[in-house]
Amino acid sequence: MRRMFNVIEANNPVANTPPIQAPRNCLAAIQAAWTDALRCEDGKQRDALLCKLAETTRELVLYYPNDAKAMLWNGIVLTGYAKSLGGLCGLELQMQAKLSLECAMTLAPNDGAACLYLGLLYDQAPEAPYGFGDEAKAKALLEKGLNLMLNPKQADRRTA
Repeated sequence: MRRMFNVIEANNPVANTPPIQAPRNCLAAIQAAWTDALRCEDGKQRDALLCKLAETTRELVLYYPNDAKAMLWNGIVLTGYAKSLGGLCGLELQMQAKLSLECAMTLAPNDGAACLYLGLLYDQAPEAPYGFGDEAKAKALLEKGLNLMLNPKQADRRTA
Protein backbone atom coordinates (compact mmCIF):
# COMPACT_ATOMS: atom_id res chain seq x y z
CA MET A 1 0.00 0.00 0.00
CA ARG A 2 2.82 2.42 0.88
CA ARG A 3 4.45 1.74 -2.48
CA MET A 4 1.21 2.67 -4.26
CA PHE A 5 1.05 6.03 -2.44
CA ASN A 6 4.66 6.72 -3.34
CA VAL A 7 3.90 6.05 -7.02
CA ILE A 8 0.82 8.28 -6.93
CA GLU A 9 2.73 11.07 -5.19
CA ALA A 10 5.65 10.79 -7.61
CA ASN A 11 3.35 11.00 -10.64
CA ASN A 12 1.11 13.76 -9.32
CA PRO A 13 2.18 16.98 -11.08
CA VAL A 14 0.47 19.17 -8.48
CA ALA A 15 2.36 17.57 -5.59
CA ASN A 16 5.72 17.97 -7.34
CA THR A 17 5.42 21.55 -8.56
CA PRO A 18 7.28 24.25 -6.66
CA PRO A 19 5.43 27.32 -5.42
CA ILE A 20 4.40 29.67 -8.22
CA GLN A 21 6.12 32.82 -6.95
CA ALA A 22 9.57 33.51 -5.63
CA PRO A 23 9.74 35.06 -2.15
CA ARG A 24 9.51 38.85 -2.44
CA ASN A 25 12.41 39.36 -0.03
CA CYS A 26 14.55 37.29 -2.43
CA LEU A 27 13.61 39.55 -5.36
CA ALA A 28 14.27 42.64 -3.24
CA ALA A 29 17.74 41.29 -2.40
CA ILE A 30 18.43 40.69 -6.10
CA GLN A 31 17.34 44.24 -6.90
CA ALA A 32 19.62 45.65 -4.20
CA ALA A 33 22.58 43.52 -5.35
CA TRP A 34 21.98 44.59 -8.97
CA THR A 35 22.00 48.25 -7.95
CA ASP A 36 25.24 47.76 -6.00
CA ALA A 37 26.87 45.96 -8.93
CA LEU A 38 25.99 48.70 -11.39
CA ARG A 39 27.39 51.34 -9.04
CA CYS A 40 30.72 49.52 -8.81
CA GLU A 41 33.43 51.50 -10.61
CA ASP A 42 35.94 48.65 -10.92
CA GLY A 43 35.04 46.83 -14.16
CA LYS A 44 36.38 43.42 -13.13
CA GLN A 45 34.63 43.56 -9.78
CA ARG A 46 31.37 44.70 -11.45
CA ASP A 47 31.60 41.80 -13.92
CA ALA A 48 32.18 39.34 -11.07
CA LEU A 49 29.20 40.70 -9.11
CA LEU A 50 26.94 40.58 -12.17
CA CYS A 51 28.13 37.06 -13.03
CA LYS A 52 27.24 35.80 -9.55
CA LEU A 53 23.91 37.62 -9.67
CA ALA A 54 23.15 36.14 -13.11
CA GLU A 55 23.77 32.65 -11.71
CA THR A 56 21.43 33.42 -8.82
CA THR A 57 18.63 34.66 -11.07
CA ARG A 58 19.04 31.67 -13.40
CA GLU A 59 18.60 29.33 -10.44
CA LEU A 60 15.60 31.35 -9.30
CA VAL A 61 13.81 31.03 -12.66
CA LEU A 62 14.58 27.31 -12.73
CA TYR A 63 12.90 26.91 -9.37
CA TYR A 64 10.07 29.39 -10.07
CA PRO A 65 9.45 29.07 -13.83
CA ASN A 66 5.98 30.66 -13.62
CA ASP A 67 6.99 33.78 -11.71
CA ALA A 68 6.95 36.82 -13.99
CA LYS A 69 8.98 38.93 -11.55
CA ALA A 70 11.73 36.29 -11.35
CA MET A 71 11.83 36.17 -15.17
CA LEU A 72 11.88 39.96 -15.30
CA TRP A 73 14.80 40.23 -12.91
CA ASN A 74 16.67 37.48 -14.73
CA GLY A 75 16.31 39.49 -17.93
CA ILE A 76 17.34 42.74 -16.24
CA VAL A 77 20.43 41.20 -14.67
CA LEU A 78 21.46 39.46 -17.90
CA THR A 79 21.02 42.72 -19.82
CA GLY A 80 23.28 44.58 -17.39
CA TYR A 81 25.85 41.78 -17.46
CA ALA A 82 25.78 41.73 -21.29
CA LYS A 83 26.35 45.48 -21.42
CA SER A 84 29.21 45.22 -18.95
CA LEU A 85 30.95 42.39 -20.85
CA GLY A 86 30.26 43.54 -24.40
CA GLY A 87 31.47 41.61 -27.44
CA LEU A 88 30.32 38.12 -28.40
CA CYS A 89 29.76 37.10 -24.79
CA GLY A 90 27.45 40.06 -24.43
CA LEU A 91 25.45 39.01 -27.51
CA GLU A 92 24.76 35.57 -26.04
CA LEU A 93 23.64 37.12 -22.76
CA GLN A 94 21.40 39.55 -24.65
CA MET A 95 19.68 36.60 -26.36
CA GLN A 96 19.13 34.93 -22.98
CA ALA A 97 17.80 38.20 -21.54
CA LYS A 98 15.43 38.57 -24.50
CA LEU A 99 13.97 35.12 -23.91
CA SER A 100 13.53 35.78 -20.20
CA LEU A 101 11.85 39.15 -20.77
CA GLU A 102 9.53 37.68 -23.41
CA CYS A 103 8.56 34.97 -20.94
CA ALA A 104 7.89 37.63 -18.29
CA MET A 105 5.63 39.45 -20.76
CA THR A 106 3.74 36.23 -21.46
CA LEU A 107 3.29 35.48 -17.76
CA ALA A 108 2.21 39.04 -16.86
CA PRO A 109 0.90 40.77 -19.99
CA ASN A 110 -0.29 43.85 -18.07
CA ASP A 111 3.07 44.52 -16.39
CA GLY A 112 4.76 47.27 -18.36
CA ALA A 113 8.21 46.75 -16.83
CA ALA A 114 9.02 43.73 -19.01
CA CYS A 115 7.92 45.65 -22.12
CA LEU A 116 10.10 48.60 -21.16
CA TYR A 117 13.21 46.50 -20.51
CA LEU A 118 12.66 44.45 -23.66
CA GLY A 119 12.28 47.67 -25.65
CA LEU A 120 15.53 48.97 -24.21
CA LEU A 121 17.19 45.66 -25.07
CA TYR A 122 15.98 45.84 -28.69
CA ASP A 123 17.36 49.38 -28.84
CA GLN A 124 20.78 48.39 -27.42
CA ALA A 125 21.27 45.12 -29.31
CA PRO A 126 23.10 45.17 -32.63
CA GLU A 127 20.98 44.63 -35.71
CA ALA A 128 21.03 41.53 -37.90
CA PRO A 129 23.11 39.64 -38.90
CA TYR A 130 24.90 39.96 -35.54
CA GLY A 131 22.00 40.49 -33.19
CA PHE A 132 18.27 41.08 -33.01
CA GLY A 133 18.22 44.85 -32.58
CA ASP A 134 15.28 46.60 -34.20
CA GLU A 135 14.55 50.28 -33.73
CA ALA A 136 10.89 50.04 -34.76
CA LYS A 137 10.24 47.09 -32.43
CA ALA A 138 12.07 48.90 -29.63
CA LYS A 139 9.88 51.98 -30.07
CA ALA A 140 6.68 49.89 -30.11
CA LEU A 141 7.67 47.99 -26.95
CA LEU A 142 8.71 51.17 -25.14
CA GLU A 143 5.39 52.85 -26.00
CA LYS A 144 3.43 49.78 -24.92
CA GLY A 145 5.38 49.54 -21.66
CA LEU A 146 4.88 53.22 -20.88
CA ASN A 147 1.18 52.95 -21.66
CA LEU A 148 0.84 49.95 -19.33
CA MET A 149 2.78 51.71 -16.57
CA LEU A 150 0.85 54.97 -16.86
CA ASN A 151 -2.62 53.48 -17.49
CA PRO A 152 -2.83 50.18 -15.60
CA LYS A 153 -6.64 50.31 -15.27
CA GLN A 154 -7.10 50.54 -19.05
CA ALA A 155 -4.87 47.48 -19.48
CA ASP A 156 -7.04 45.58 -16.98
CA ARG A 157 -10.17 46.44 -18.97
CA ARG A 158 -8.62 45.24 -22.24
CA THR A 159 -7.94 41.78 -20.83
CA ALA A 160 -11.28 41.43 -19.04
